[in-house]
Amino acid sequence: MAFASNEVRRSVVWSMLVSILYRFDLKCILISTGSGFVENGKLCGIIGPSGAGKSTLLSALGGTTPHGLHLSGSIWMEEEEADTSNNSTMSLQRYHLSQQDGDIAMLSQHDTFFNMLTPRETLEFAAYLESQKQTNDDNRNSRYNHKEEARRKLASLGLLGVADRQIGDRNIGEGSSSHGFNLRKLVNRLSGNKGKMSRNRSGGLSGGERRRLSVALELVTNPKVFLADEPTTGLDSSQAGKVVDIIEKLAKERNVPSIMSLHQPKSSIWKTLDQVILLAPGGKMCYFGKRKDAISYFSSIGYNMPANTNPAEYLIDLVSIDSEDSTQASLDQARIDLLHHQCIKSLSMPADINNNIIVQHKQSNKGLVKGRSFANSIRRFGVILRRSWRQNIRNFHIISIRLFASVTQAVLFASIFTSVRDDKSLTKSIADRVALLTYGVINMSILALMKSLDLFAKERGVVLREYMRSSYSSIEYLFAKVLAEIPLDTSFALVFAWVLKSLTGLRTPLSALIKTYCLMTVTSASLGFAIGSFTSSVEAAMSTGLPIMVIFMVVGIINPSGVDLDEPPNRIMDCLSFFSPIKWAVESLVTAEFSGMVFNEKDRGL
Repeated sequence: MAFASNEVRRSVVWSMLVSILYRFDLKCILISTGSGFVENGKLCGIIGPSGAGKSTLLSALGGTTPHGLHLSGSIWMEEEEADTSNNSTMSLQRYHLSQQDGDIAMLSQHDTFFNMLTPRETLEFAAYLESQKQTNDDNRNSRYNHKEEARRKLASLGLLGVADRQIGDRNIGEGSSSHGFNLRKLVNRLSGNKGKMSRNRSGGLSGGERRRLSVALELVTNPKVFLADEPTTGLDSSQAGKVVDIIEKLAKERNVPSIMSLHQPKSSIWKTLDQVILLAPGGKMCYFGKRKDAISYFSSIGYNMPANTNPAEYLIDLVSIDSEDSTQASLDQARIDLLHHQCIKSLSMPADINNNIIVQHKQSNKGLVKGRSFANSIRRFGVILRRSWRQNIRNFHIISIRLFASVTQAVLFASIFTSVRDDKSLTKSIADRVALLTYGVINMSILALMKSLDLFAKERGVVLREYMRSSYSSIEYLFAKVLAEIPLDTSFALVFAWVLKSLTGLRTPLSALIKTYCLMTVTSASLGFAIGSFTSSVEAAMSTGLPIMVIFMVVGIINPSGVDLDEPPNRIMDCLSFFSPIKWAVESLVTAEFSGMVFNEKDRGL
C-alpha cells in the first residue's frame, strides 16, 4: 500500500484476547476473540445475544476490566507514518492506551451527572479539570479557554438550546415557589447562577439530550479511541439513530477508531457501521470484518439470510442458544463452535505489517499527567468545591425536607422528655436530660451519615470516571466535598439546637449545644464520605457505614445503670469508645449540662 508523504494511519489492535473468571473450582471463559483491529475513522459495532461478552470486550479494550477477571493477550495502538524521504518505508509506533492520559473515551450504558448542574457548567468544569492535568506553559495558558471549549462541544452536539437548563430528573417537576418565600430564587443567588437556569427549563434533559451530553463529556480529553457500551440503551428508535450518527460523525471528523456494543440494532444503524464483531455466548468471536461483507461471508459457508430480514437480527439469531430445549441447545452450540473456528481461521491482520516497517515504542504522557504542582492542586480543589456547593445549594427539595425534619425532630424530642423544664425538679430530670442530649447527638450523627452515603452513591459514577482520568486525587475530592457540606449541615444542626433549647429547660449554653451538634454533623458526614471512598460499591458502603455508626453509638452512650469500678475494664470496648465521636460529644454536653448545678430543698425531696 502506497502512502503519501507524512500520511499517518492509526488503528487500535488486539491480539489473542481472552478473559477468564475463576470462581472456586470453576473456570468460565467470558471472551475469546482472537485478534483484530479497527482503523482510524472507522465505526465498528459489537453485536451478539445477551451474555455474549460485549461489555466485557469493551472493558478489556478500555482497560476497565473488573477485579476478579483474568485478562490475557495484548492491546495496543499503532500509528503508521510514511517516511518523508522514502515512500516505500513506513515508521510504525506502538504504545499502550491509558485513560489517565486521556487516550480512551469510554461511554457507559448509564448517564451519570451532577443533576443540579447545567450542561454548560458540566462541560466547563470537565474541561477545566482536564486542562489542570498539564504542567507545561502552553497547556497552562490554554486552560482559560475552557468556557469556549465547552461552548464548541455544546454547539457540535446540538445542546446549545438546553445549555443553561438544569440536567435534573425528568420525574421531578418544577415544584412550587410562586407564593410566599421564593426558595428557588434564593438558591440561584447563593449558587452563583444569576438567573440563567430559570430559562428554558422543564424538568431536566431528555434521554437523547443526556446521551449527547455524555458523548460531549467523553470528548473533553481529545481521545485516540472512542468506546461506547450500548449507547442506544433506553432510547427510542429515532433517538438511538441520532446517537449512532453522532458517534459515526465524530469518528470521521476526529479520525479515531470507534467501537460500540449494540443490542438488536435496527437496519439503518446496521448500515452506519463500517466493521462488525459478532460474539456468541462464551465470548466466542464468530465474525470480524467489514459490515458490507458479512452476509456474503456467511452465505459462503452455508448460512443464507432470508429475504426482507434485518442482517443484525439474523446474525444474532445465528449465534443464539435455545436454553429451553436441550437438543436444540446442543445443535446451536455445535454451530457456534464451527462458526468460531471458521472465523479464527479466516482472520488476518493488516497486510502491510512487514519487513519494511520500522517499529518504535512511543512514550506515553503519564509523567506529564502526574506532574502536578501545588498551584494546580489548589485550583482543582477550588473547582471541585464550587461544583459541590452548587450541587448542594440548588437541591432545594432536599433542603426543605431537612429543614422541616430538623424542626419537627426537635419538637418531638421536647414533647417526649417533658421533665426537662425549668419548673420541674432537677433530681427527677437527670436521666431525661442525659437521654435528651444523647438522642440529639445520635440523631445528628445518623442523619449526616446517611445523607453522605446516599450522596456518594449518586455521585459515584461521576467521581470514578474523573478519577480514572486522573482529573484529581481522592484527597482533593474528599476535602472539597466535606467543606462544601459544612454550611448546610451546620445550618440544620443550628436550627435543631435552637428549637430544642427554646422548648426545653436544658442548662447547656446555646453556643455549646450548637457547636457540638454542628461538629457531629461534619464528623459524621466526613465519615460517610471516607467509607464511601474506600468501599467498592454503594451496597458495600451502606453495609459498612451503618454497623460502624451503631458500634460508635453503643460504646458512646452513658450507661444509665452506672459503671462497676470493681470490674476490670474491657480494653476492646475502651479502644472503640476512644474512637467514637458520639462518646466525646455526649460527654461534653453532659458536662456542660450538669456543671455548676445546685440542688435546692425541693430537689432533695425535703
